[in-house]
Amino acid sequence: MLSKILLFTSFFFVDSQNIYNYYELAVQKWCSSNYMIHGLWPQINSTAYPEYCKTVSYTNPTGQLLTDMNAYWHGCDDTLWEHEWEKHGSCTPMDENTFFNTTLTLFLENSKLLDNCKEDDCILACFDLDFNIIKCE
Repeated sequence: MLSKILLFTSFFFVDSQNIYNYYELAVQKWCSSNYMIHGLWPQINSTAYPEYCKTVSYTNPTGQLLTDMNAYWHGCDDTLWEHEWEKHGSCTPMDENTFFNTTLTLFLENSKLLDNCKEDDCILACFDLDFNIIKCE
């Protein structure tokens, strides 16, 4: 059973269970000269999102997933992956491996859009709930 929490956003309360409308794929250049994945974020709209929707456990990636994450999702320290899984991944129907692999796939398939990023933080692309690219709100 999915846990329910209330999220205060823009003067109203919303039930965080399955409320998001799309995903944002965020990238950053904080600790690298190249853009790296920041995270895949379920979004209600451009300023509101569910977070920490259910309690999840984190398992360090291994094998090819670890290799790919080190190549494309490198943070400034070793807490970014766990943080992104707990804060954002917990609000999706995906398990941890699917969440990370989906994020990597979307990043690699849309890396040509990096040319549109001008700041150190950037929303690379937005996707509907079936992961088709859409215009960001």
